[in-house]
Amino acid sequence: MYRNTSLIKFILWLGLYLLSMQTNSQTTKIPFRYVQSFIIIEVKLEGVIPLRLLFDTGAEHNLLFDRSATDLIKDVYLRDIKVLGSDLIQEIPAMLTDYMGISLENTLERKVQFIVLKEFNQHLSSVIGERIDGILSAKIFANKVFEIDYKKHRIIVYDNKPAHKKLSHYQECKINIYKNKPYVFSDLSLSNSDSVYNLNFLLDTGAGLALLIYKNEQTTLQIPEKGLPGKLGSGLGGVVEGYITRSKYLSFCKTRYDDVVSNFQEVSTIYSDKESRFKQGLIGNQILDHYSIIFDYSQEKMYLKRDKKIDNFRYDRSGLSLICSGVNFDQFYIAHIIPGSPADQSRILIGDQLLSVNRIPCSFLTLHGIQTMLCKESGKKIRLKLLRNGKRIVREVYLQNLL
Repeated sequence: MYRNTSLIKFILWLGLYLLSMQTNSQTTKIPFRYVQSFIIIEVKLEGVIPLRLLFDTGAEHNLLFDRSATDLIKDVYLRDIKVLGSDLIQEIPAMLTDYMGISLENTLERKVQFIVLKEFNQHLSSVIGERIDGILSAKIFANKVFEIDYKKHRIIVYDNKPAHKKLSHYQECKINIYKNKPYVFSDLSLSNSDSVYNLNFLLDTGAGLALLIYKNEQTTLQIPEKGLPGKLGSGLGGVVEGYITRSKYLSFCKTRYDDVVSNFQEVSTIYSDKESRFKQGLIGNQILDHYSIIFDYSQEKMYLKRDKKIDNFRYDRSGLSLICSGVNFDQFYIAHIIPGSPADQSRILIGDQLLSVNRIPCSFLTLHGIQTMLCKESGKKIRLKLLRNGKRIVREVYLQNLL
């Protein structure tokens, strides 16, 4: 009798163990580097050609900025196409490839198509500060549940939905999926109004900013009077111009963000007017990186676990924007200056080459390191040595709160 009881207990334990093994999700962990608020993944094309790609939940297609890698593969191009630049106006000649294999972390392989630009484009590389070969759309994991862990710099791909015990530590949030891209309805209040707008924002890991709001004839949003004209970023079409200000608050998934640095892009085209009926802007990495985020596209849900305190969102206090060039992206140039800003008052000019910051030669600095210095507290003095028309000059910039 005792033996039978022991046998029954063992069988029950074995059954529960096997059931738990089935319900526990097997995972693949893909490391990434987080540079200038962008997620950079290393992959191999056809198992051989190394590529450095920006991981982008806001991209509908995979994209390569240079054809040199795909030119090595025989009969890979299917047809010529055109892609829309980040300014939503310019059309850029490109080619669509056949399906090719890419491997991530030598364990996960996928067959994907790429859109390959006919002419080399390094706009994104020049603002990130290193070579970026293209964009990897998150739709590669659309049929899986995947997690972006900003704190540990890894993407986790689950074979099955994570266990309830794990999800119990996360905030569940309803999203909507359109063209394999995630959106969330959010409440936005601007600094110049008591009105609250309920807007549909794209959750965009391909955007190295906090919040971008589209302004066109279809919207009733009014840009606050204190908005600064400036460079919002750089994309396929070159520099994206707009206005930068602070919003009173942004709220989504039961979390409120006060005094959010907000970018307004004014554009009105047939494409943008059509898109604005569904999308009014995007939420970028400077907000998303406060969390570990689990995306479940099939159930139109995401799960958030906060990993760091919500801050005041860093922004430049000098009024200048930099780009880099050179083989190793170690030459830095002034690309844009906000009128009336500390940089403008210090008589810095667009095109000046930056040689040192606070007496530290730029050969010892990265683009990220320089920009971090320019985001220091108001009143901080920054000493810049510049090269202009073959002459070395020194300028002192006193940082100010521009927003």
